[in-house]
Parts: sequence; C-alpha cells; structure tokens
Amino acid sequence: MNLEKTALLEARNQWLIDIQVYKDFLERGSQTFEGRHGTEQYISMADNRLKDINQKLEIIDSKII
Repeated sequence: MNLEKTALLEARNQWLIDIQVYKDFLERGSQTFEGRHGTEQYISMADNRLKDINQKLEIIDSKII
C-alpha cells in the first residue's frame, strides 16, 4: 500500500472518530445554541471531508487495478 493511501485511510479513520464524538456530544442534550450549531457545522464539514477522502481513495484504487 502506498504512503498516500495509508495517510488517507488514517485521516478517514480520525474523521470518523471525530464525527462520533461530536454526535455523542449532541445526544447528551445540554448544549447552548452556539454549542449545538458549532457541533452541527463541524459534523457537516467532517462529512464533506470524508467524501473528499473517499473520492481520492477511489482514484488511487482505480489506478492500481
């Protein structure tokens, strides 16, 4: 496995962990509007970043095949 793919997989795993942490924070229910809004924004940004990473991984995999 090349270094770029390894780095992308590690980044994807970290984003997945971050998303879960922030979703757990939302489920606790005792946040201010700003805290809830900021958390939702972060989750949205992380989801978009995951999509980007997955696209890059697909490109790498298609070059290998």
